[in-house]
Amino acid sequence: MILNRKIIRLGFLCFLGTASMVVKAQETAQDSVLSLPTTRYLTLGIGNKYVQLRDQHMSPLTYYGGAFNVQLGAFKRKKKSLRNFTIDMVYTNLGPREDNREIDPKGVYFRFDLQYAQQQYIRSFFNNSTRWYLGGKFKSHSNIRMNPQLDGGFITFTFTNGLFLSNVLEREIKISGRPLTLNWQLDLPIVNHTIRPDYLNIYDFVNPESNWVEERIEDSKWRSIATYSNITSTLSLLYPISSSNVLRFSYEWDFYRINSELRATSTTHTYLFSFLFHF
Repeated sequence: MILNRKIIRLGFLCFLGTASMVVKAQETAQDSVLSLPTTRYLTLGIGNKYVQLRDQHMSPLTYYGGAFNVQLGAFKRKKKSLRNFTIDMVYTNLGPREDNREIDPKGVYFRFDLQYAQQQYIRSFFNNSTRWYLGGKFKSHSNIRMNPQLDGGFITFTFTNGLFLSNVLEREIKISGRPLTLNWQLDLPIVNHTIRPDYLNIYDFVNPESNWVEERIEDSKWRSIATYSNITSTLSLLYPISSSNVLRFSYEWDFYRINSELRATSTTHTYLFSFLFHF
């Protein structure tokens, strides 16, 4: 009986010791985050986006193309949160493989993305060198394709507005004694509102009795992850320069798939070089 009491007391003391160590570690991690200064940046990014698109509203073929990508935005780091606003614009021509160019030449492709993300600090790992942030993101995506040579798909488009779960991992590293920040962000869909076309040709636009805009809005749908999958993974390296400004090199992989009667899938690879102007 006495031995059992000693074991219980010893176990209780070990629990208290472990709990105090965990609390102390969390306080240390909290202190390290609270020591981060509040910074604000305006961002300007230029780079290349490679697009792979298959939309059965347009054609059974898969379309490819590279595009010049411009990104404008603002980034704010507070003591315990991250906020990021970006606008991306892309204009290019997409076409199938060379052996199908004669029957289906290139068509115009325009893409516009507006995003706002906010993440809160959760905890730190690996001696406070890695920080985990969790939050949400709103994304408005638009892309329009025009193919005058296709009678049944002169113009096709995808308009989506959605909410995402956003995870960010940040790690402080050093290269040649220079402090750098490695950042990885993963966004997963929660719910999206999509507007997709019916079969449209040039007569839908010149016919005064055609009210296709109102018809598309009425036919728009709310989609869950089962019918609209959109995953975005972004890896960035931030390099501080003079006057508290920052250079950022990033690679983004973005994939979406719309499961409907006529499925659409898109994969993009974006390489971006950005200037972050401190203000």
